[in-house]
Amino acid sequence: MFLNVTKRRNKKLIQAGVMLHQSGVIPPNTYVIDLDILQENVEALAKVASEHDFQLYFMSKQLGRLPYIGHFIAQHGIKKTVAVDFDEAKTLADGGVEIGNVGHLVQPGKNQWPEVLSWNPEVVTLFSFDRALQLSVAAEKVGKVQEVILKVFRPTDLIYPGQEGGFLLSQLAGEVLRLKNLPGIRVVGVTTFPNFQLATDKTKMEPTTNFETLLEAKKVLEDNGVAARHVNGPSATSCETIPFLAEHGVTHGEPGHALTGTTPLHAYRDLAEKPAMAYVTEVSHEDQDHYYVIGGGYYGRSNLTGCLVGHDVESIMDQFVPAFEPSPEAIDYYGAIEKPTEFSISAGDTAVFSFRTQVFVTRGHIALVKGIQSGRPELVHFERKW
Repeated sequence: MFLNVTKRRNKKLIQAGVMLHQSGVIPPNTYVIDLDILQENVEALAKVASEHDFQLYFMSKQLGRLPYIGHFIAQHGIKKTVAVDFDEAKTLADGGVEIGNVGHLVQPGKNQWPEVLSWNPEVVTLFSFDRALQLSVAAEKVGKVQEVILKVFRPTDLIYPGQEGGFLLSQLAGEVLRLKNLPGIRVVGVTTFPNFQLATDKTKMEPTTNFETLLEAKKVLEDNGVAARHVNGPSATSCETIPFLAEHGVTHGEPGHALTGTTPLHAYRDLAEKPAMAYVTEVSHEDQDHYYVIGGGYYGRSNLTGCLVGHDVESIMDQFVPAFEPSPEAIDYYGAIEKPTEFSISAGDTAVFSFRTQVFVTRGHIALVKGIQSGRPELVHFERKW
């Protein structure tokens, strides 16, 4: 999906992946993250956010939930993270990363609230009165009042499978009155997801009906005596979308794919953020129909088109091979690629992909590399997934 963009805008990342793999510094099935470009992307996002009085929490799940990355991003302008579930929050908090928002998309379990509170999150996202009550009781026991935001939705909104739930907009006013009676929490805002989707002409990101729901929910809070000072509009948060969000009264966003230049729109337009991640693996074997590359890092909605294959940093740039997404019913032990007719490849050659991913749900290793842009790539952190 992003291979042509990466080849054009960050050729050095591809070449560094080949060099690191061929020299044995990284194994097959490794996501290589270009820290030079990641830094540029974070700084660009932070600058645009500052210009629009807009607050950002960085999303780490696409990058593998590494405290090292969390600290790196914080050093370059986005201080706090959003953790979509308890496990991510714990990994980051135990590593010293500040938690901005936890609970969206996954609510902590009933016995996990005390530990959540120990991290001092800026806000907790809640889906229901029952979870609010659990959090309130836990907060009272430690003498805290935890600020919370409410996930809201309408039945007509765009909801991805597995992400259902929240407060119905039509019932929100009554729920707010109930929540006001819980002494351990304070409602300060609302959120929903996704607020953007790629336009059919692929030239822009356009707001979903969820965005209308978000703004209406803000008004419901204000009509019921709640100052909605935290209006969180995640999905495709980038330098491109932040001005629009801020103009419409949204206060917070959660860049994830923008950190690596891989939102859907980045595949079709050159935006401020550049490609900062590639998947590097190795040709394993062949049969009559295909070559096969070592897998483990594929993602079910990657929209991959193919890969660059070879063992030389220069010639590989012209050696594209179409690839096939593994079936979601199968374990991705291998990935299949076409047999080239214009050049030869061998077992042990490097295969470099660039596609949409969520590293945390894969078995891919993670290599954090600095110096790529200066021509002196140096592996500074390697995270094995076994």
